[in-house]
Order: sequence, then structure tokens, then C-alpha cells
Amino acid sequence: MRTYMLLAGLCLLAGACGRSEPHPGGGAGKATDTASSDSGAQPAALTVDARAVGPVRIGMTLRELGAAVGETLQPKYEINETCDYVEPKALPKGLSIMIVEDSVARVDIDEPGILTTEGAGVGDLESRVLALYGTRAQVQPHKYTGPTGHYVIVETPGDTLHRIVFETDGQKVERYRAGRRPAVDFVEGCA
Repeated sequence: MRTYMLLAGLCLLAGACGRSEPHPGGGAGKATDTASSDSGAQPAALTVDARAVGPVRIGMTLRELGAAVGETLQPKYEINETCDYVEPKALPKGLSIMIVEDSVARVDIDEPGILTTEGAGVGDLESRVLALYGTRAQVQPHKYTGPTGHYVIVETPGDTLHRIVFETDGQKVERYRAGRRPAVDFVEGCA
């Protein structure tokens, strides 16, 4: 596991995670590659909590998000007229941002290497996530893969609006999302 985490960290630091694929629940309005730095400096690793990832804050407007990542972002709203995903070029591959009614509602992480502030991420054992979060985490059967697959839902102390939801195959984290309710609980994303 340590080797895996080291490799994931090196991937982020080296910029080897450069291309981004469309989000499974999104539309055609996604950015397709990460930004490159003219100065050669590498971006700092981002961490995720229930209210933010790096410069992205849950609840910020689309305009504020664009300013935070240094680019103009425009969801297409082709599948859902009020909900879509964007993937800013300045953020790592595997991180997409759900926009609901022109504000940031949640972030989705589908690739290893982007960790929560507690250190959990895609590829981790479910048991490790449960150990990291303790009584803040509850396990529920996954809508499609349960009873084997699970959601590990992590509540934020003193906050009933924001949470992190890990999706597992019963053993390992396959993806996770963080944000405000009800968007963070949407199983199919914007579909």
C-alpha cells in the first residue's frame, strides 16, 4: 500500500496524470487535459474534505470557480438543464466538479492519487477508510452492487449538509465524492 501511495504521489508531482476522460455521468462540456506550467513548478497536491478540494469550495459560483482555477468554464447542460460537470484544466485527472444551477455542488474523484485530508482515496481498502473515519462513517449497501458493494458515508461533525461518500466493491474504494446534500447523494450524477 505504501508503494502504491508513493507511486500515486509521484504521478501527481511529475504531472504524469495529464489527460482527462469524460465523466461517466457528464455531458460534452468537459475540459480534456490538465494545464501545464510554463515555469516548470509542479502544483501542490490537493486534498479533499466535505466542503472543498484545493481552491474549489462547495457553494462557490461558476464565475468564482473559474477565477479560482484561472479559466472560463461553461457547462453544456445537454443531459440535465440544471446540472452538469466541468473538469478544469488546472486540476488533476480524475477530478470532476458537479455544477448545479451555476454553483459548485460536489466534486467527484475517480482516479487514485487525490486524497481526503485524512488520507483516504481511490484504491484504498474499505477497512482502512472505516479505520480512518471511525464513528463518523457508516456503511450502506450500494444501489447497484449491494449487498457486496457499499457506500461508506462520512458525516462532517456539526454539519448535516456536507459529507463524503466512498463507493466500494466491498473491499476497495472505486470512486468517491464530496459535497453538499442532496447533490452528494445523487447516485447517477447529473443523469
